[in-house]
Amino acid sequence: ERLRHAREAGAYTRRYVAIASHSPTADSGVWDTPIGRAQDPRKRAPNGRDSTDARSRFATVAQTPQGVLLALTPLTGRTHQLRVHASHAGDALLGDRAYGGPTRLTLPAGRVIALRRIALHAARVTVPGSGGAPLIVDSPVPDELVSLWEALGGTVAAWQAAIEA
Repeated sequence: ERLRHAREAGAYTRRYVAIASHSPTADSGVWDTPIGRAQDPRKRAPNGRDSTDARSRFATVAQTPQGVLLALTPLTGRTHQLRVHASHAGDALLGDRAYGGPTRLTLPAGRVIALRRIALHAARVTVPGSGGAPLIVDSPVPDELVSLWEALGGTVAAWQAAIEA
């Protein structure tokens, strides 16, 4: 019940961390493109059928020659919103086959990494607590994503920076 009220009041926040194939054109900003249904009923599309307002805040936290670590905050709640917005901006998430992200990477030394999942993780949810203080729930970044980021030349410390951004 508290979560429902928090959503209605705009007091429910979610922080995602992701690895994209390219860097957004700006270091931070808001992706503001309506999202609707795609031809494939399992997918969504920018300005698709029955589009509704969709906004996502993004920030580049760290970058390597092979990838970009992003902090993402959905400001609305559409199906596949972050994935659609990132792809539409030209920054498809690694492993996101449905929205144009690469599913295989070749590192400069020749090592090939097959991506078994989308490089997106719900790291933190914040809702108002019963006593006024916010209730913050953190979910550790999966080892698979940490290892991927390190293979791309990134540091483990960047994940915490992304969660806090």
